[in-house]
Amino acid sequence: MLRSRPTAGDIPFFRLYGENLDSSTPELIHCESIAERSRLHNWEIKPHRHHGLFQLLWLEEGNALCQLDDVRAELQGGMALIVPQHCVHGFHFSADARGLVVTVAYSLLSSLSISISQDLGRLSLAKYCHLGEGDGRVEAALRDLNAEYLTYGVHREALMTALLSVALGWLLRLSGQSAADREMTTLSRGRQHIARFIRLVDAGYARQAGLDDYASRMGISTAHLNALCRQVAGQSALSIIHARTLREARRMLVYTSVSVRGIADALGFSDPAYFTRFFKRHTGMSPRDFRVRAAVWTGEDVGGGLP
Repeated sequence: MLRSRPTAGDIPFFRLYGENLDSSTPELIHCESIAERSRLHNWEIKPHRHHGLFQLLWLEEGNALCQLDDVRAELQGGMALIVPQHCVHGFHFSADARGLVVTVAYSLLSSLSISISQDLGRLSLAKYCHLGEGDGRVEAALRDLNAEYLTYGVHREALMTALLSVALGWLLRLSGQSAADREMTTLSRGRQHIARFIRLVDAGYARQAGLDDYASRMGISTAHLNALCRQVAGQSALSIIHARTLREARRMLVYTSVSVRGIADALGFSDPAYFTRFFKRHTGMSPRDFRVRAAVWTGEDVGGGLP
């Protein structure tokens, strides 16, 4: 079982697991085997998140119990996973797990194709897929990427970037596109507006910024912002804001012992009761009940930590 609720404070941010944000990591691409780091921690990587980095995990053999935000899943050999920045993720690998973890700085996205960089730039939830038997294109690109990472040969960075682009391109194609994604490919201007809106929401959700504030900062009307959100993302602008707030609330309830009152305050709610009503309206349960349910599948003893 993954046991990972911090006793206080925020969910930890790392560059690489166990390494502080202020450590020196000049590489834009880092590649290592799953065993290289997880074996040092008894095959358990406790829940954490990254800022300015996304990760591509390829599980070639073995299996892993995986926590992604408030969702638990099992990964099996032949699966790959893309984890965007700020997504809380943790793993408990089997001792026979084999595969690779590629960590990439978002600043490298501009070196990839426009379509790949845009897809990754707007990804806010982890995305995974089964790699088809007999295909092997993603696996081959990742093996070559790892080999190039270890060689330090001429044109190393250029070849690694090219191989990463190949792996991501095939992986994003294999994972498929939603109807909203397909529609977004024909709405480039609207997509740019929504991408900026989502970035602003990521920065402003904790202060409860309103639609008028976001629209003003984008230089468009509130009605136009709402219309774009419905056309491009298939939901209202307010729904996007609420979803971001709820995602952070769930993360804090699952991975920290901060009280409901403390979470409400951190998320900009002036009244804990209002936060409780908001959370229950959107999830069907109170924050307290959600935390108790989460404690069952994480194996945590919530004890007196509940508000």
